[in-house]
Amino acid sequence: MTRVRVADVALDPRSGGSDALYTYLASDRTSLGDAVIVPLGKRSEFGFVVAEYEATAEDLGFPLESLKPIRSTIEGISLPAGVIELSRFVAEECLCPLPVTLSAATPPGIRDRLVAGWKIIQGAPAVQVTPMQAEVLRTLRETGGEILESRSKKLDPGISRALRSLRAKGLVEQVTRLVPPPERAKSQALLRLCGDAAKIESFLARDGKRRPAQALTIMRLQLTESAALTAGEIKSLAGVTDATLKALLEAGLLEMDGESPRTDARAPEPNADQRLAIDAIAYASQSGEHASFLLFGVTGSGKTEVYLRAASEALRAGRQVLYLVPEIALAAQAISQLRERFGKTVAVLHSNLSATERLQNWLKIRSGQASVILGARSALFAPLENIGLIVLDEEHEGAYKQESAPRYHAKRLAMFLGRMHRCPVVLGSATPSVESFHEAESGEDGRGLTLVSLPSRAASASLPTVVIRDLTEGYKLGRPGILSPDLQDEVWKTLDRGEQVILFLNRRAYAPFIICRDCGHQFMCPNCSVSLSFHRRDGRLRCHHCGYSERPADSCPKCGGVRLNPFGVGTEKVEEAVQTLFPDARVARLDRDIARRKGALEQILAEFRSGDIRVLVGTQMVAKGLDFPNVTLVGVIAADVSLNIPDFRSSERTFQLLSQVAGRAGRGASPGKVIIQTFNPDHVAVRAAQSHDYLRFYETLKTERLEAGYPPFSRLVNIVLSGEDRSQVAAASAEVAAKLRTAAEFAVLGPSDCVVERLQSKWRRHVLVKLPANSPASRVGDLLLGYEPKGVHVVIDVDPYSLM
Repeated sequence: MTRVRVADVALDPRSGGSDALYTYLASDRTSLGDAVIVPLGKRSEFGFVVAEYEATAEDLGFPLESLKPIRSTIEGISLPAGVIELSRFVAEECLCPLPVTLSAATPPGIRDRLVAGWKIIQGAPAVQVTPMQAEVLRTLRETGGEILESRSKKLDPGISRALRSLRAKGLVEQVTRLVPPPERAKSQALLRLCGDAAKIESFLARDGKRRPAQALTIMRLQLTESAALTAGEIKSLAGVTDATLKALLEAGLLEMDGESPRTDARAPEPNADQRLAIDAIAYASQSGEHASFLLFGVTGSGKTEVYLRAASEALRAGRQVLYLVPEIALAAQAISQLRERFGKTVAVLHSNLSATERLQNWLKIRSGQASVILGARSALFAPLENIGLIVLDEEHEGAYKQESAPRYHAKRLAMFLGRMHRCPVVLGSATPSVESFHEAESGEDGRGLTLVSLPSRAASASLPTVVIRDLTEGYKLGRPGILSPDLQDEVWKTLDRGEQVILFLNRRAYAPFIICRDCGHQFMCPNCSVSLSFHRRDGRLRCHHCGYSERPADSCPKCGGVRLNPFGVGTEKVEEAVQTLFPDARVARLDRDIARRKGALEQILAEFRSGDIRVLVGTQMVAKGLDFPNVTLVGVIAADVSLNIPDFRSSERTFQLLSQVAGRAGRGASPGKVIIQTFNPDHVAVRAAQSHDYLRFYETLKTERLEAGYPPFSRLVNIVLSGEDRSQVAAASAEVAAKLRTAAEFAVLGPSDCVVERLQSKWRRHVLVKLPANSPASRVGDLLLGYEPKGVHVVIDVDPYSLM
């Protein structure tokens, strides 16, 4: 029986569909990971070879004559076999089609840089050719054996016909080439802040208010500790344009790297705890075996120095380092420390860079020019072939979970890569996820995480004093207020000292809803099952899910009553109250409503840094990313906003958020203070945040999770069904639950309405599966294979971060 060499090619799902995996006739030169151009109907499509093997017609299930050959292979952008293997793991782990997972590994922006061409096949047997064909062959030899078509001008039709005939005779082959982006000296030049600290502070205090984009750029770069960055990296970190960088260069606030003398910073000497951690990771690195560590270190304990020392060990062995951060916009300090230690071998790979810069960095990594790669979760798919260390900094952050297909969690992929490359994986956090800490605590016969602790802080680091205030006391006394008397008093004292205040509330708008006091009617979004939030400044009721808005009614549409009152508190109402209480202080607000106005974010941050704004009210946007040395007081208006979310992770998120917000106070020379207002003063998340006691919080939550059967004592798969017809969604969710209940190895909860049961005009229900801890989710996928109910969209989310 005839056997031929074939290749399975995964096409770009945007053009071929999510299941676009097809088999083509391969040549002897076809290899796993090759980037190829293949026919699809009358079109030519781009894809990657994900398998190559010999097969018969019986194996394939169709005649060999039906096979179409791969048209051309694109040199220089093939994927390493390890990336193909990782993509297969993600497809199996997340129950997602392979072409969709592979799209995460596709080099960015290449489709517009591909050009077609023709190449002489060396060593081809001599055959008879026409004079025209002979002339084409002579031209090909004179041009080095290859000719490329211009993107703007196609080859002459006669030449194209001759080339096709020569291909049929086995003398030439069609090729596709990537035209690499030009290396502009200007874009690759390294820039850094000038060394004159007084000049920088003077600009921020005076001129920065009138030039907010420049001020924000400087504030971002201050976190880099004068590291040298490319123009593209600075623009992505600060969200500014070339014009801003040009103005800073002309003002002497930015310098080309090397313009002024600079003493190389020496690496700090590790303390005893750091040395133990470094030695443990270095031993694993030298042994050539996979090992995973949870680096549990309080704020200021020096986790980064452990990462850097471990990276040096991997680089000395000639291997590569993958350094992940949850959000690249907040990674200024990581970029600076890596550049300071490892120079130009550091490549940054993330979506905020332009397509050209992303492709340049991808090619730099693929060619081996970059040995240290910094990025967010998508950097896991970088074309690395010899990884010696993987770092996940702030491993507890929800940003490590991908919320669209493929719905992977970075931690699981990092562990898979660590096993594949036989290298250490280091997860670091001051507030680790409950799952990670439990894995480290339990040990799992040496196969899980190894706990490495950094219990002491650097001499210069100190945590703020945290005070809890019970909001129910104001109601008992008949004097409820947005700011408790103690918080008001502390704001007065802070302002009198010439210092600044941040007030935090993770809820925007003036009030979360308006209610009729006569009949209780609430104004609801017509597209979503949520109330409309009242935005007083805009005079609108808005849905924060779909964007619907309307003007507030003068009377209740249900009973005709006119006693329509806003209830609850949002950042806009806090801003109004603070301005009333402290009329002499300038107050500003920073939330998503403000930030979407052009230039508003930069203006507010610049004026707060200069000291013109004395009190900043905001959502989570103010909790991370920038240092304000004159902020000594942080007030949490209501810790209960995140605590009362109906999700099993709400306590964990609240503890992590309160710990993060508390870190905004006292980052300068003066000590900091944090006041947390709450209706639940005895909740463990609040009490543990006050005492900076992670272990107390973990022990309580571990017991709760064990009793309820939630991770880390189970593994969850959330199947969400949505559609415009409520009855169809209900029927489909019941069918899903029935299919899943045929399996005895896991528990099935539901179906039930999602917390937000209607979103953007689509009804939503979900079925929750509880698998034994660390069990594969493939059985769930097998039971639902091919299930595509009419009018209903089905999403399978393995290891969901949120059940909302």
